[in-house]
Amino acid sequence: MDDRISQLPDDLLLKVLSFLPTKVAVSTSILSKRWEFLWMWLPKLEYDDSEYSEEERYKLHSFIDFSLPLHKAPVIESLRLNFDVCNRFDPIYSDDIEKWVLTAVSRCVHELSVTLASMHYELAGLPSSLFTCKSLVILELTGKIFVNFPRMDLVVEHNKDDNNTPFTLSVIVPSLQTLTLKISRGSDHSEGLVINTPSLKYFNILYYVEEYARDDDSNYSYYLEDTPKLEEADIESTYPDINKFVRSIRAVKRLSLCIRVNTEEALYHEGIVFDQLQHLKLCSCGSNWSKVLVRLLKDSPLLRDLEVYLNDDHTYSRVDAPVSWQNQLDCVPTCLLASLETFKWTVVYGSHEEIDLVKYILRNARCLKAAKILFRPPFCQQEEDKLEMAKQDLSLSFRGVHLYNDLCSQAIELTEEGCVSEVKYKIVLHTLVETLKNCVDLNNARNNITESNSQLINGSQEEDDRYAWAKGRIRYC
Repeated sequence: MDDRISQLPDDLLLKVLSFLPTKVAVSTSILSKRWEFLWMWLPKLEYDDSEYSEEERYKLHSFIDFSLPLHKAPVIESLRLNFDVCNRFDPIYSDDIEKWVLTAVSRCVHELSVTLASMHYELAGLPSSLFTCKSLVILELTGKIFVNFPRMDLVVEHNKDDNNTPFTLSVIVPSLQTLTLKISRGSDHSEGLVINTPSLKYFNILYYVEEYARDDDSNYSYYLEDTPKLEEADIESTYPDINKFVRSIRAVKRLSLCIRVNTEEALYHEGIVFDQLQHLKLCSCGSNWSKVLVRLLKDSPLLRDLEVYLNDDHTYSRVDAPVSWQNQLDCVPTCLLASLETFKWTVVYGSHEEIDLVKYILRNARCLKAAKILFRPPFCQQEEDKLEMAKQDLSLSFRGVHLYNDLCSQAIELTEEGCVSEVKYKIVLHTLVETLKNCVDLNNARNNITESNSQLINGSQEEDDRYAWAKGRIRYC
């Protein structure tokens, strides 16, 4: 039988190989002379030794060391290195990681991801030329990685570092658009972070201080400079003073924030305005999260989408009485009056403070189009009774006329996960929101405008009609 596949043009064969894992693509070299070096033209390479034995790891490292400098692709679009090093006697990382990255830089690498999971071995080096690489667009660093700058040394530390050398992370990449950093401070030395990336659009940082750390945070320096194109930031931090982060990202359009610090320092200073922020996600694990939320509402006049959530991994860090916001607002935030369209809150514990906050937002969000409130699953009968009371309290607050009680109670019950299909849930949710908007508008009108008796009677009749329509829609679902 003729080998028709081998008769295809190289460009088409490379297209086929590009859909295969690098390991499989390399294995095609044994098929024939035609295939022997074809894989070496692939623009995307990924090497992962996490599931290899010690002997297989050594062979893989030797293969990369031999083949990467000879790779024929003029441009390496993507290089991903994921090494799980559990053997401290493996001598390869001190020099070879730096050498492989340098090869990628010389081939105008667009995307680079380096992950080193090691509890024992020394820091792996990265060449300084990486951080001035004009072609680099996406950079991901995870693990114990050393950046060889003349005066600024270390960058990303995933595990505890046992030496006492002071470290500073410096990222100065003119073309970088996406930056992901995972930093852990756990040893007795001061550190710093300097980021100067004028093309940066997305910034993701996971920064936390280990409990055993004894560093003085006042000595820590943080600078995110010259990022005029930054559109989205995802920050998760246990660093007490978040002002250094917030001031640097106040021009973003999307912000995800998780501040696991139970101190007053978790609040950023007043006077910072997020005049372009439209989408906000806030984790409710810290004791001051609600104060941060209120301040963000006040300082984000264009906010359209608001989500309050609780990360599954952060449930342990949530403290009792987590909502304390009542004294923070002297007037309704502009975003509630003019721009907020969607509101979502998952894992509601059912406290009076939480319910009051939900009621405040729903009552004042005049442009609201969709809302979703999900209570956490009850763990016992007492917990179930508490959540039921909270739902009833919430439903009663949505209206000033008795006719809405039954509708709101039914619709809010349906917002528990798993009660209805996704399609039906969306219909019910839309019905609820539209009805509650009518209720809020009616209440505002009654509070601010004195109508004639005839007008009030007509308004009441219209309200009855809206209620009957909405209730019918819910029953239909």
